Amino acid sequence: MDPACACATARQVARVLTQMYDGRLRASGLEAPQFALMMALDHQEPCSQVALGRRSALDKTTISRNLKVLERNGWIECSVANDRRERQVTLSPEGRKRLAAAQPQWKKAQDELRSAMTAGQWDAMFQTFATVTDAAHRIQGEAEQKTKKR
Repeated sequence: MDPACACATARQVARVLTQMYDGRLRASGLEAPQFALMMALDHQEPCSQVALGRRSALDKTTISRNLKVLERNGWIECSVANDRRERQVTLSPEGRKRLAAAQPQWKKAQDELRSAMTAGQWDAMFQTFATVTDAAHRIQGEAEQKTKKR
């Protein structure tokens, strides 16, 4: 049996990176997952909750829980979409201010991590992330197809 588990290793990397970014973002009052969701909204809004969850690779329960925190803090606004079963999400004016205030801290974390790696390592990291994501999606899709055929 291979002692290296891709899932455990990826989760460890995610925890370490999240802790590092959280530390840099702490002064802004945002945590790394909140910052990431707000950045995604900033780039494409209004956005449906389902689309935001897909883009962030978060299941319905997780995206709903995370959005409730952002809404409770007044950083996003939710409204009913054309399809009444769906919610549209946008950044609130306070959310835009909070995000703008957090961006310098995010950039500092990004720059610190980048400076701890060579340019080749930085590029290889993103290429590897993309390869792993594509492979996992492909395997997941194949498994779903097999399940449907049963």
